[in-house]
Amino acid sequence: MFYGEIRLTIPRVQVGRVIGLLEVLQDFEGKVDLAKVADELRLELDDILPAVDAAKLLRLLQVNTGDLILTEDGKMLLSNNANGRKRMLNNILASLGEFKGIIDFIKIDHNGEVTKDELLRFLKENMPDVDSEQTFSWIVEWGRYSLLLRYDSGSEKIKITHKGAGLKE
Repeated sequence: MFYGEIRLTIPRVQVGRVIGLLEVLQDFEGKVDLAKVADELRLELDDILPAVDAAKLLRLLQVNTGDLILTEDGKMLLSNNANGRKRMLNNILASLGEFKGIIDFIKIDHNGEVTKDELLRFLKENMPDVDSEQTFSWIVEWGRYSLLLRYDSGSEKIKITHKGAGLKE
């Protein structure tokens, strides 16, 4: 059983790339053409798009006729220190369809802890059109950064953090 709407709502890019993109937008006073960002970073457009997609998914930026525009949430994220950013991303991720469904699966069906194999099986059953191994990696990266999840690569167990989903600001 999936605990939420099945949509591609797991960012599929490194956390640092999204934050770096937002910082570039901030340097341009919150609005800049996507091509100019690519030029500034000396990257191809295709290399930036995953970070743009993730930032849009997280409601940290908007795209309007080729311009990237920092949202109020994006500005707030950048104004926070590292711990504040983690808390903010914790709350955002905990409300996204797939991430919320995975957290509920771990909390409700497995008392806050699952093995990698159990989560991979869950992903394959509920999201057959995505690469479950790669999705698992993104879940771990974003879950760790946002303090939603802990993953022990030795025991291959993933746990909801003691603070759980939805940390307060």
